[in-house]
Amino acid sequence: MDTIRLLGHSHIDAVWLWTKDETLRVCVDTFSNVLDLMDKYPGLIFCQSTAQYYEWIEKNRPDLFERIRARIREGRWEVVGGSWVEFDCNLPSGESLVRQMLYGKRYFMEKFGVDVDIAWLPDSFGYSWTLPQILAKSGIKYFLTQKLRWNDTTVFPYNVFWWQSPDGSKVLSHQTLGSYSESLENVEELMRQLLMLRLRHGLTDLLVLFGYGDHGGGLSEQHVERALRLIKEYSSGERVVKFSRASEYFSQLEKHAKSRDIPVINDELYLQFHRGTYITQAEIKKWNRKVEALAENAEKLATIAESLGAKYPLLPLREAWKTILFYHFHDAICGSSIKEVYEEAEEDYEKAAAALYKIIEDSLTAIAKHVNTAGEGTSLLIFNTQSWTRRGIVSLDVSGLGERVFSVSDQHGEAVPSQLVNDGGKRRLIFIADGVPPIGFKEYRLTTTKTQQPSPSGLSIAETHERIRLENEYLSAEIDKNSGLLVGLEHKPTGWSVIRRGEAVAIHIFEDKPSSARKAIEGGFEAVLFDAWEIYIFDQPDGVKSFRLDKPVSVEVVEKGPVRSAVASRYRFSQEGRQDTEITVRTVLYSAIPILYLEVEMDWRAQHKLAKLSIPTSIESEHICYEIPYGHIYRRTPYSKNSTTSERGKHEVPGQRWADITSEEQRVGLSVFNDCKYGFDATLNEVRVTLIRSPSYPPRWPASGIERWLAEGEPTDQGRHVATIGLYPHAGDWRDAQTVRLAIEFNNPLIAKLEEAHAGPIPKTYSFIAADGDAPITALKLAEDGDHIVLRLYEPHGRGATTTLKLQAEVKEAVEADLLERPLKPLTINNGQLKLTLNPHEIKTILLRK
Repeated sequence: MDTIRLLGHSHIDAVWLWTKDETLRVCVDTFSNVLDLMDKYPGLIFCQSTAQYYEWIEKNRPDLFERIRARIREGRWEVVGGSWVEFDCNLPSGESLVRQMLYGKRYFMEKFGVDVDIAWLPDSFGYSWTLPQILAKSGIKYFLTQKLRWNDTTVFPYNVFWWQSPDGSKVLSHQTLGSYSESLENVEELMRQLLMLRLRHGLTDLLVLFGYGDHGGGLSEQHVERALRLIKEYSSGERVVKFSRASEYFSQLEKHAKSRDIPVINDELYLQFHRGTYITQAEIKKWNRKVEALAENAEKLATIAESLGAKYPLLPLREAWKTILFYHFHDAICGSSIKEVYEEAEEDYEKAAAALYKIIEDSLTAIAKHVNTAGEGTSLLIFNTQSWTRRGIVSLDVSGLGERVFSVSDQHGEAVPSQLVNDGGKRRLIFIADGVPPIGFKEYRLTTTKTQQPSPSGLSIAETHERIRLENEYLSAEIDKNSGLLVGLEHKPTGWSVIRRGEAVAIHIFEDKPSSARKAIEGGFEAVLFDAWEIYIFDQPDGVKSFRLDKPVSVEVVEKGPVRSAVASRYRFSQEGRQDTEITVRTVLYSAIPILYLEVEMDWRAQHKLAKLSIPTSIESEHICYEIPYGHIYRRTPYSKNSTTSERGKHEVPGQRWADITSEEQRVGLSVFNDCKYGFDATLNEVRVTLIRSPSYPPRWPASGIERWLAEGEPTDQGRHVATIGLYPHAGDWRDAQTVRLAIEFNNPLIAKLEEAHAGPIPKTYSFIAADGDAPITALKLAEDGDHIVLRLYEPHGRGATTTLKLQAEVKEAVEADLLERPLKPLTINNGQLKLTLNPHEIKTILLRK
């Protein structure tokens, strides 16, 4: 029998063409309206996601909250989603995606006694391959979207499928036949959807989401009357039309999946549309990367401090995480909201960052007072928040210490090369710390000298009429003085010349004016409507238009020392009718560090332009590897002769802290790191990092007509932007080269803490928790309830791992848990060590108790 299930629904954008205060008003109006309709129509069923909205209602309208709670108990108001907001799935870190479910599901269980098992992401802009594992380990069984109807290159062919992560975790998934806000006016359209479902999957059970979306509103009385008319007039002996919960629908899908084979998609769900969302609004993306790292480091250090007697700042950490999670809403972090949203976001991020910096500083102070810092001069404790021994750059702000000259020595009293530099107007002392233990610290000593003595190091810089050469123990880099471009990069251990002969690492600026060359195949929306969302560089009527920055205003050596040397190449880009854009690329090399840093500073004034940093290599590979949340993915470049139609649609792709191109034949490769970028593309021998683009802001709500929507508005991303790109040539592939570790280090510098001399029970070099093997510890925190320590790690290489955790003697009990911190099975600690086996790509959570 054919079944059409009608479910009231109101997709509410947390921010978009309006700000948070408007969203709260929309929630109040929407929920009040739905509850009133429920009073009038006893059979009506409605579903709503997003824990953030319920918390707003709880705090601002407790009367409304109690009415919602009553309808949830009755079973007519269905809580779906389980996450804090309907989040973007490509740009947040893996740990952030875990926290979406942790905070969202815990809220729903605490307030309503509901253990949500349906992930509800109808409007997010593509879905990371690792998401099914995060969902499954959070107690989610099902996944719903409608967004893949918006593909512009190939039709997404499935409406019912198993979606599988690389580790083998699966969730039963539904791509709706219609939108998330059907009007119920067109009965023929519903019958067409039912027919397509039958033809594709042999399924005769259709879920229809009806109501107003985006700006909320919920349901109108006309919606409900239409639904009742459908139920009355189209139910027959061969068909039933009824109100239904989403959970009832997924139960039927589960029965269907058991009775016949349904497709398994073991891949990302890439949206062939909205590719510009990886780039637009560069500053919110930079803030996101920054506060994600701050939150993880603050938790680790606060957990250590708590073990030494300090109070754990549970509530401040939770509030900071809620800020981070809120702005993972897809129209926020993806850059498709109005200007006021980003002005408010910056204020919120600044508050969250200030709170996290305070937690870090308080935790360092609490730890340092227990350390034996006795000795000549001032103790300089270098903290490593990662789970392996590190060598890294230390940058200490000495602006408040006067114009003194400093000397750094190690624990043996040996002088360590150091250098005073000016970074952003601050006077900093930099040096390279070595052997800093895992999740621990190492002491150096800081003394004052009359003059800074030159210290020998492996770093050198040489200048001729045509070239500037930077060289350290690992790399040799050449900059052409006529163009200011990096034209040579040698990996000294292998002798490999990284950059293709005759080419250079350069910024290219592309024409990115909206074009009507494409549209969503099933959704029907024209790409020209989505300036903030979409990239148009390949859609220009006369072909791709780009301009290479290779005529510098100046090229000069700006730093020359034993720790760091730098060359600055300055450029100007002119666009008719606009102020000139000024761009400076600082090529920086440190002593004893195998990475070449490219610091890009832009005063960006262009409109409908897009800038990419092109890195041409002397090797060739049709597959490029990218970091994704808690994992990696190989994608074939669309320029390969072997690429499929859908692969050719991936002409801009999301990634996180690193991308890698490797030649299997030559056994060399190049990893490209970044500290705030998420958009990439690649040819067979070139990786390109998308730096910035400047579409027009979307109009404010309400947009009155298509002319208003298409009107030339204020361009986004104007002003100063700074990004750092790292080039890491290596032998072997990225796994052999420990690319994951170095990319984490690139985004999490060593932390310096000055401490006066005093006695203490903790020695001058100490590790609180260490992990051998390749699985990094990504989270170390106190449990949301109880006195457990939560430790999370993941297998990054796709080949499994055995890891031994070296714990403090006080830890007596270990239990494996799910991502909601619920115990699963006990583990055995032997002599302070916990041995773990991780399957390929596995995320593992451990609870430790003293």
